[in-house]
Amino acid sequence: MKNKKKFNGGMTIPELVLAIFMLIAFTGFTVMIVQYTSKFFQPLNEEAKEEYISSDKELRDVLNDHAQINYAFDSIIQILSEPGINKNFILSLECTTLPSLDWNIPSIDTKAIPKSYKICIKPSSLSESNYSELSNGDGKPGIYILYATPESGISVNATPVRRIFCRPKPFCKL
Repeated sequence: MKNKKKFNGGMTIPELVLAIFMLIAFTGFTVMIVQYTSKFFQPLNEEAKEEYISSDKELRDVLNDHAQINYAFDSIIQILSEPGINKNFILSLECTTLPSLDWNIPSIDTKAIPKSYKICIKPSSLSESNYSELSNGDGKPGIYILYATPESGISVNATPVRRIFCRPKPFCKL
């Protein structure tokens, strides 16, 4: 055994063919997985694809819409939860797609709410007491529901968003 020479001549033809076949199979499998997962990053309906192709608009999706709406909700709640805002003003607000103009809230942009959504506000069953009762310590703050609904109806590409908040803020306990 000590006298045997070790001779490595490389791969034989059958080994080379098998290695190339395995490389092709692995590459093909990887391409199939990438094609399958890339479907999740495209618009879900053909209308959104056509709208994107025919105009310079950016693609809309549920997560971006919800993030944009929640950001606008933060600004709206910050304004409406102030004690200087009369509760009758809040009760008189109607559903709108432009809260900056229709509700006179200057802190949000006219493009704060996506065009396919309208936002509304309504009081809950826990109604707000008058300011005089609140200042005496006898009253209770009100709970309001701020929500955005898709104008074209609920679908995979558009789902409602809602937020509950208390007002006036100084009288709300955490």
